[in-house]
Amino acid sequence: GFICPLCMKSHGSAEELFKHYEAVHNSGIDSTHGGEGHLSPERDEVSLLRQEVQDLQASLKEERWYSEELKKELEKLQGQRQQDSKSDGLTTATSTESLERQLEEIQVENFNIKQMKDLFEQKAAQLATEIVDLKSKYDEEISLREGAEQKVTNLTQELQKERSTVEDLKTELLQRPGVEDVAVLKKELVQVQTLMDKMTLERERESEKLKDECKHLQAEQANSEATINQLRAELAKGPQEVAVYVRELQKLQSSVKELEQKNQSLTEKLLKKEQDYTQLEEKHNEVSVSKKNVQASFHQKDLDCQQLQAKLSASEASIQRLQAELSEKGEAGQKLKEELSEVETKYQHLKAECKQLQQQREEKEQHGLQLQSELSQLHSKLLETERQLGEAHGRLKEQRQLSSEKLMDKEQQVADLQLKLSRAEEQLKEKAANSTELQHQLDKAKQQHQEQQTLQQNTTAKLREAQNDLEQVLRQIGDKDQKIQNLEALLQKSKENISLLEKEREDLYAKIQAGEGETAVLNQLQEKNHALQIQVTQLTEKLKNQSESHKQAQENLHEQVQEQKAHLRAAQDRVLSLEANITELTSQLNESKEKVSQLDVQVKAKTELLLSAEASKAAQRADLQNHLDTAQHALQDKQQELNKVSVQLDQVTAKLNDKQEYCAQLEANLKEYKEKHLYLEQKTEELEGQLKKLEADILDAKSSKEQALQQLQQQRQQSTELDLRTAELSKQLEAAREAMSSAKLELQKKSEALEQAKQQISKQEEEKASLKQNLEKSTQDTSKQLKELDCKMQAATLELQQVKLEKDNLLKDLTATKDKLSKSSESFKKRKEELEKEIQKGKAAVAEMEKSCQEVKHQLQVQTETVAKERNELKNSLEKKEGISKQLSIELDSARAQILEIQGLLKEKEKSEQHLQGKLRELKESFEQKKKHSETLQAELKTALLEKAELENKLQQQSILSAQELKAEKVKLADLQKTHEKHKENMEKLQLDLYGKESELLATRQDLK
Repeated sequence: GFICPLCMKSHGSAEELFKHYEAVHNSGIDSTHGGEGHLSPERDEVSLLRQEVQDLQASLKEERWYSEELKKELEKLQGQRQQDSKSDGLTTATSTESLERQLEEIQVENFNIKQMKDLFEQKAAQLATEIVDLKSKYDEEISLREGAEQKVTNLTQELQKERSTVEDLKTELLQRPGVEDVAVLKKELVQVQTLMDKMTLERERESEKLKDECKHLQAEQANSEATINQLRAELAKGPQEVAVYVRELQKLQSSVKELEQKNQSLTEKLLKKEQDYTQLEEKHNEVSVSKKNVQASFHQKDLDCQQLQAKLSASEASIQRLQAELSEKGEAGQKLKEELSEVETKYQHLKAECKQLQQQREEKEQHGLQLQSELSQLHSKLLETERQLGEAHGRLKEQRQLSSEKLMDKEQQVADLQLKLSRAEEQLKEKAANSTELQHQLDKAKQQHQEQQTLQQNTTAKLREAQNDLEQVLRQIGDKDQKIQNLEALLQKSKENISLLEKEREDLYAKIQAGEGETAVLNQLQEKNHALQIQVTQLTEKLKNQSESHKQAQENLHEQVQEQKAHLRAAQDRVLSLEANITELTSQLNESKEKVSQLDVQVKAKTELLLSAEASKAAQRADLQNHLDTAQHALQDKQQELNKVSVQLDQVTAKLNDKQEYCAQLEANLKEYKEKHLYLEQKTEELEGQLKKLEADILDAKSSKEQALQQLQQQRQQSTELDLRTAELSKQLEAAREAMSSAKLELQKKSEALEQAKQQISKQEEEKASLKQNLEKSTQDTSKQLKELDCKMQAATLELQQVKLEKDNLLKDLTATKDKLSKSSESFKKRKEELEKEIQKGKAAVAEMEKSCQEVKHQLQVQTETVAKERNELKNSLEKKEGISKQLSIELDSARAQILEIQGLLKEKEKSEQHLQGKLRELKESFEQKKKHSETLQAELKTALLEKAELENKLQQQSILSAQELKAEKVKLADLQKTHEKHKENMEKLQLDLYGKESELLATRQDLK
């Protein structure tokens, strides 16, 4: 049957195999995305397979035409024969025999044609299996490409982590400008660079592996092309053979004309053989029916080829989609690179800002004394800030409206990201299924490998048994050879004895004839015979005993030799296994040594990190001690100032009543803002409902093709309107720039005043609460005023410290905000320029989309003229158009959102100033985390060293044990070989003794005879 290369299931025909592959294995092809380098060879393979299918179809058509012509000629011959049989009555036996021979030859030729057709069908099936194998290889290459992409993503993540660590180290360098710290950081940077070099080397190695795989696939493709060329050559031979058949038919026609002249004399004999002829016609009809069946099967295969062509066209469309998606991903990668460069520039700006902040701290400590004198002036400015608060509230309303619009845009972005996540999860599931299938295949391969090992062991055992049998046979042959040699020696001795006996007999005959001592001679002969019989009986008994003992000794020795040989072979197998174990252990030792060397390098690096961390800790301790000393001096100064503050408390009580009324007004304004915020949230919910309705309307709009075309025309009109709007917006942006420059100055002034007012209000509320408590206590407890005054003095000192710190922070924030606003204005200008470039890109994309729409229209006109079978392709093209229209609408929405984001950039930059303060706190927390991480690294190093020592001890013990076992087995082998040699020598001696005794026995027997 036809076997699937992925799941190894057998199928009855090539069609079933194609259906199985498309239903089970071809589902992951559309979801996966391969590279351009892999797609180009697959396209070439698909085009080659198409050409082969077309060549096969052409050859099949030619064969059909030839077969039809042969049928027509056969029918003509049959008609001519029938007419000849009716008209002519006299035929000869020779002509009928020639006709029968010709019929048999034609039948043989038909049978050969059938065999050729069967061969072509088998070749078509082989091509189908090769196509399935190529598809499976294509899937494997796509999975390899995905694995490489995942590795690239992992490497990029690791690079980002390393960049973040480098940035943290740079921040620590700025905080700790010591010479030793700088040297340590340089070492760490060198280590990071070495890691980066290693990563690049690994990437190059992976690329080389992929290139090698590509070369291997190209070689396989060349082999497949060679097989295809062979098949084409065989197909080319087909029409030549048919031409030969046509020539033979022409010769037959000429012979038929000659036979027509002879048929006049052969009509009588033909009448007798008409019955035989009718039987032959029935057989011919059966052959024609079988030919018709073959033609029907060819027709079905033509239909299958057409289906394959349709599938190939669908696969090409999917490949084009994949290429488009790859190009989109490349553009997205370029955008990400540009964003990374922007982030790096921002990081450099932040470094410069940190340096400026450190310089400003030193300046602010000097200006702290001057700010105490300016506090009295700030009280007079509070009235002005109250007037400005009203204006600020109006602007806050506008900001909230803009923030609600931004929320809508961000929610849309979140929905798009959720869709992408769902798609990624589906792809992960498909990859997991592919991995499970691969694991099953690995398990099957392992089972097959184990079975092969068992078969090898069985065959080795059988070979050993055969060797033993051969040795026994050879031993028996040697024994027989030696017996033959002994018998030959005995024959020579017996001949000599016979010659001697003949001489004695002649002497006896002579004596008997002479009549001298007949009785004495007879008596001597009888005595000799009796003595010889006794000797023969004794010798025969001895021979039997010796032969039995000798046979037993031979069998025992043979069994011992076989056992020793078995022991030798088992020992050799053990030696081989031990040598393999030794090689594995040596490889493990080398790997462990490499790991130990790597761990030593890591230990050195981490010890250097620990030393640097300890040095930084010592520097921080010195700084903390200096801060404690300065704080103690400040406390002494503030105790002196407490006396002055007690006088100012009376003045503050009068101002508190005025500020309480102002706070009540602020609370009323806050309630109004909260109500407005709730109203805006309700509006957002209503807008979300409208969005859901719009999505339902979009789904309904997909159902009809005519509405889709109308929407495309409307979108073109909208694109033209958008071009006009973008021109208007560019003009408005230029006008807005001038307005923004003026608004920036006002915002800077009012933001400073707002922050100062808010901070003063918070401070005054705290002071009001503390003063209320103090007044109540003073009216109730007059006797305890001295004790309470001491407590108040302590509380006042703490409050003064807080006030001074807050003043310092306010001054720092003011200077920082001024610098940041200047920088943000520059970045805002850059952002505007980038957005203008993006708008131009969007226009170019709209023009390209219009061209693509025109091309799609042309395709629709062409597709309406094609056959009804291409309706599926029309549906696919309409779906593509709908996707393009969606993309246009999304791009229009994104352009609008970008215009709104331009307006909200100023507000986001104000928030970024607040984030900078949070980042300074996060840097301190990250420093503490690094301390903890260094401690964990120390613990891990200790555990790694212990594990390394244990591994070394285990490996040394294993190597010692294996060496001892080898030595013991070598000693055993030497002993066995010695014993084997001794047994051989004993066997040879025994055989020699046996042969001598057998020769003696034979000599005695001959003497007796």
